[in-house]
Amino acid sequence: MMRAAPVLHALTPTLLLSATALAAPVLDSAQGSVELQQAGGTWMPRAASGEITLGLRTGAGRAEIRAGAGRVTVGSASRLRRYLDEVDLQQGRFYLRGPAAVHVQGQHLVMDGAGSLRVDLDGPVRRVAVITGQVRIDRSGRVTTVRGGQQLDLRSGQLSAFRETDPWYAAQFRGEGSASVQATRGAVTLGRAGQARGAVIGDTLEIGATLNTGAGAWAEVGFTGGGYLRLNEQSELSVLSVDRTDRGREVLLKLARGTAWNVVQKGQGGYRIDTPVVSTAVRGTVFRVDADGLVKVFEGQVALPSSADQAVSAGQQRSEAGTVGTLVPDATDRFNQARDAERARPLSLTLPRAPLSLSDLILSARSLPDATLSAQVAGQRVPLNADGDTFRLERLAAPLPEGTYPVTVTAERFGQTLTRTVTVTVDRSAPQADLRAERRGHLLLLSGAVTDAVPGALTVTARIGPRSYTRRVTSGEPLRWALPLADPTAPVQVSARDAAGNERDAALR
Repeated sequence: MMRAAPVLHALTPTLLLSATALAAPVLDSAQGSVELQQAGGTWMPRAASGEITLGLRTGAGRAEIRAGAGRVTVGSASRLRRYLDEVDLQQGRFYLRGPAAVHVQGQHLVMDGAGSLRVDLDGPVRRVAVITGQVRIDRSGRVTTVRGGQQLDLRSGQLSAFRETDPWYAAQFRGEGSASVQATRGAVTLGRAGQARGAVIGDTLEIGATLNTGAGAWAEVGFTGGGYLRLNEQSELSVLSVDRTDRGREVLLKLARGTAWNVVQKGQGGYRIDTPVVSTAVRGTVFRVDADGLVKVFEGQVALPSSADQAVSAGQQRSEAGTVGTLVPDATDRFNQARDAERARPLSLTLPRAPLSLSDLILSARSLPDATLSAQVAGQRVPLNADGDTFRLERLAAPLPEGTYPVTVTAERFGQTLTRTVTVTVDRSAPQADLRAERRGHLLLLSGAVTDAVPGALTVTARIGPRSYTRRVTSGEPLRWALPLADPTAPVQVSARDAAGNERDAALR
């Protein structure tokens, strides 16, 4: 049994007596990203049960810990250590069921009987909130009793009323979700492990990554199952985790500076964004939050756990000073509303009328300018290059053999997908013309047939001296054509061209 160094006893000069006998904390189960600390400070993934000797941390995952007779559920992006043969909750969010004895950032907490509580140690909120039962907390020698329906601010020591609005622990963990960049404008950078580069559409925001926007820039981040966030200019955002649960997804975000506009779809789980000043918890709403504490709610309701679970409803805003009043939209709000309207436009996709006959596979399509288009043909998937609302498929690296191919074009935009298919015939063979030219005074009589490997319409062009005449014919059908011949000695040249642009001069008899 491993014990922490004696110097740590200074954190809790008086340990509360507990009816729960001390027992080494044990990891019962792990889902998603769960790691145990090893000797030397290294972290190793752990999915099976086992004793926690030093520490445990989660990424996008969840852990169940047996602590004496009690249980601790560890949420995503959370960390704890072993201290005095108990767990010491260090960072993140936790759900406890008593009887239990644990430490919370070095402060001893005891629930002697049955009950439940949550501990939140992220963002501006640091609290112990008792749902049922009661607990005692030793804060540097001063014991505070917290009863069901109360919460204790661990920074100020203030007790206040508590009402559960975000029971994240009630959902079964189903696996890791994702957050990805869906659109950008201007200078947007993605930082990982001390390295930064320009963000591109499709980038996944893994735990520990940060997204930064420059002056006049913005970026949109979409989440598993729907909903999105727009990071406005000169802002910084990190995604702590996106968890899939049986009631949707649980999103944990941190806004270090700037402004984030949030569109959270109803019925898709929980969503929390922390700033240096305020923490928000929502389940279906449109709201704006600034790093300085400003919160504006346009639809739904936002709970503020950092303000004694105060709620801000649609048509209201919380000022930087913490007062709630009538919502007053500004230029930033109007920009985001206009962008939302643009984003909500239905996806469109227009292809040329089929069938097409081409010498090489060159295809154009039309869609919304911020859509992404790709084509599937002959087992290859290739992107279409965008120029406004026109998208082009240029020649493939290896030309296709002659033949007929279905080309499936897919347009994607913010979770919307449209697919269209057009039939393309690759034809590099020019038509064959078997024609006879007969001069009769001031008339030139052409007769015979023009044929092509691909059935369809052909264009026959006759050049008599300085003048040209064209006529559309059907491949293989007899041709009889009388043309004016002003000069009986004028030279005559006849050519045939197919739909793919292949052209051949006819040998006249």
